Amino acid sequence: MSEDLDLLIQNKETELEPLLLRMDELRSLFVDQVVTLAAKWFEDTAQFYVLKRSEVTLNMGKERLSEMKTKVKMLVKNSGKIVKDALSNPKFWWHKEPHKGASLFQYEQMEKKFPELLDKPIRQALGHLGVILEEFGYGVTVVSTHSKPCPEYWFIYPEGPDDAPSPYFPHLLNWSEEMQRTMRRYNELYKQALRLFIEIHKLKEEKERRKAIELWNST
Repeated sequence: MSEDLDLLIQNKETELEPLLLRMDELRSLFVDQVVTLAAKWFEDTAQFYVLKRSEVTLNMGKERLSEMKTKVKMLVKNSGKIVKDALSNPKFWWHKEPHKGASLFQYEQMEKKFPELLDKPIRQALGHLGVILEEFGYGVTVVSTHSKPCPEYWFIYPEGPDDAPSPYFPHLLNWSEEMQRTMRRYNELYKQALRLFIEIHKLKEEKERRKAIELWNST
């Protein structure tokens, strides 16, 4: 009987493996798509604030404005590292550390509401622009206390009580169509993989129970 269970487990694990591999391919594609979004977003959003708060821009002077522009360009250049660091935690990607207690809906998209599990670190990556906007007086702050009144607060409190707030973009953010498509596909595979993983776990539990009763009966 245990041989039958071993075969079932082996078959299920064989079925699961290509799903996990494909999910990792989709993870890599998604991260690249976020990098593309972030690079353009940094440029567009910086320009948006330059126009939106034109009085700050005009009072800055050409030299100071050039310094800001250089920092924004450097941010765009580093967008790959920033995004990859933000999305590197294995807990964001179920296939990296499969577990049976995960929510079936953690990668769901509902109209313009995107999965918080990934939307949050993406916003933290984009929040790096807030550091520059704060430095050059555009009315945002990326810390929890500030000596001057600010209309916008670009920070989030981390889970650890002793950790300092981190930069975070708090406003409306739309994922690109490419990102949405990739995540829909990842979600489809995730649901299949989670179901298989739970089935494998149950089979392994049954195998242990049978071993226990066989030991009991043989004693």
